[in-house]
Amino acid sequence: MKTYVIRRILQMILLFIGISAIVFLILNVIGDPFAQLAANSQIKPEDIIRLRHQWGFDLPVYLRFFKWFWATIRGNWGISIFGGGRPTTELIGNAIGWTLKFSILAFLLSAGIGIPIGIYSALHQYTIFDNIFTFFSFFGMSMPTFWFGFMLMIIFGLKLHLLPLGGVMTPGMETTPFFLRILDQIKYFVLPVVVLSFYSMGSWTRYARTSMLEVLHQDYLRTARAKGLPERVVIIKHALRNALIPIVTLLGISLPDLISGAMITETVFAIPGMGRLTLDAMMNNDYMLAMACLLLDSLFLIIGNFIADLMYAVIDPRIKYG
Repeated sequence: MKTYVIRRILQMILLFIGISAIVFLILNVIGDPFAQLAANSQIKPEDIIRLRHQWGFDLPVYLRFFKWFWATIRGNWGISIFGGGRPTTELIGNAIGWTLKFSILAFLLSAGIGIPIGIYSALHQYTIFDNIFTFFSFFGMSMPTFWFGFMLMIIFGLKLHLLPLGGVMTPGMETTPFFLRILDQIKYFVLPVVVLSFYSMGSWTRYARTSMLEVLHQDYLRTARAKGLPERVVIIKHALRNALIPIVTLLGISLPDLISGAMITETVFAIPGMGRLTLDAMMNNDYMLAMACLLLDSLFLIIGNFIADLMYAVIDPRIKYG
């Protein structure tokens, strides 16, 4: 196990360097981000030249990559050109808090409901319950999140006036006691959490149902029943444990979503999270901010897959890493 972990960590480092180079080259195709500053009459040309030299835009692309990557691993992620020259770490730090608040709630709600429903549907295949939730799972997976979000805003915001249309907090609540701020934020998070969790719930249900169906008719379950084990033990101890392996894979893939956020949902509901920050950075050619957001997303995807691989051995004792 120790050898496997060391080998995987080395692979993760090489993979991260490769992803960094690919993302760097793709974003460089867009062009020089500092060239747009020339349109601002309040910025002096010598300041633009100084910034281009500081961040290596007067160097060949391969030297620029090494200069940028060396600065990145030392914690210097650059500045946001369209964020008033603020450090990208400051902008990401402000955005990631909002993303974590609503994405963790959506994750817990979707996985906590979707996985049990998928398992129950597999155990009661082709019943009315199974058909109903199969329909809703496909509906949730195929429905555009922006359309669903707008419909909820029209119904609960414009028609019923029960929930706010967007944002994260009522103006003026920043200085109120902590408990009151939390209560105020909850009503702003209801709609985006429902939209995001309903979309993800369909995936969790389908994964859990399909995975459970694959193991329900295996020979070892027939053997367990022939030995006289109770059906509850057969399902929980033998079937469910093996059915969890594909679900763990989905868990590893879903980890970056907790950090990167949901671009469409955050944009529709005006949430200043990572998804909206990444979209704004790419639309405005905010080169260094976009690089930092994309690399952070890639890093958590790599870590999520690594954690999933380690969990395989915990769930299934037959899996050994040498």
